[in-house]
Amino acid sequence: MLRASDQMTEATNVLVPTQFSQEESRENFRIHSEIDILFILRGIMQTNSLITLYPDYASDFILASIIAIDTDKREMVIDYGTNDKNCQKALHCKELVFVTTQNRVKIEFVCDQIKKTQYKGKDVIVVNIPKSLLRIQRRSYFRITTPIVKPLKCIIPIPGRDPSAKAEVALLDISCGGIAVIDQHPIINFDPGMIYSDCKIVLPDIGAITVNIQVKNTYEITLRNGQNCMRAGCQFIELKASMEAMIQRYIIKQEQMRKVK
Repeated sequence: MLRASDQMTEATNVLVPTQFSQEESRENFRIHSEIDILFILRGIMQTNSLITLYPDYASDFILASIIAIDTDKREMVIDYGTNDKNCQKALHCKELVFVTTQNRVKIEFVCDQIKKTQYKGKDVIVVNIPKSLLRIQRRSYFRITTPIVKPLKCIIPIPGRDPSAKAEVALLDISCGGIAVIDQHPIINFDPGMIYSDCKIVLPDIGAITVNIQVKNTYEITLRNGQNCMRAGCQFIELKASMEAMIQRYIIKQEQMRKVK
């Protein structure tokens, strides 16, 4: 639980709910998948990330963190905080707004089942696990190279052919913004500007994503085995938040595996 002195120290880290412009919709950032929501919440808890809580979107806030997650009861245990007045507001509000970050990405969600109880002898706030959350990332994306032995594959429906006709290309890297592929397929055209819809990428131990891609650039590269080939950089078009979360989970897992080696 955060002490008053801790709150003063962390004041510069206070986050506020995001204001969306007319050009973008909060639904573009919303995640509904229970698996992805729990993955994100557990990551926030494990890193003891600071969370700013706003009762009914008011200006008053509480600084807290997630203490425990009970998937059976679909509840989260949160610090009670040191400001009893604001905590009382939280207990009597209709909606409690949570704003925090995970891996430098802003996370927001709302809980509406709020109560006070005891956890390990201390006062805590218990809330429901949110049915959805916002994962807001507007900056450039972290890109990770794919395994050499078993590279990821992108399966692309061939335009103008039977729906079952598909091409398979190997990925060189992947991020939440797009992919780079080896441009050596005899049929698929990777000229800049080309768009391919309903492409499938299987992320091991995570799941399969379906994406639309647009070719942005191509240039020649030399692979680590000395072979020359063309690299095509492709951007995701209107990537769903649930798909982005799956890619993020894959990237985090790959980074963890590389650190172990």
